Amino acid sequence: MDPFELEVLGRVADDYEAIHTIRPDLERDLSRPVSANEVGAALVRLAAAGFVDPLIYDQVHQEYCRVALSAYSADELWFFITPAGCAEYDRLVA
Repeated sequence: MDPFELEVLGRVADDYEAIHTIRPDLERDLSRPVSANEVGAALVRLAAAGFVDPLIYDQVHQEYCRVALSAYSADELWFFITPAGCAEYDRLVA
């Protein structure tokens, strides 16, 4: 996991997040421009590794539902850390 992916993983550790909700914070905290594509690519890699779940918000049932990563583009999804992601994050930042 590269340093940027670790930053992104930390952003989805406490709440459901989407590219548009964390990109400005990453930009501010890293003191550099951060593109939506960069954040999306990191989230896709983290999801492929099993460290975050890709989710959609079900308006009818008012809950987040896990979906196949391949069924949506990253900018349509929300993400949340998995137990494996928590363990990896804790291991890397401890």
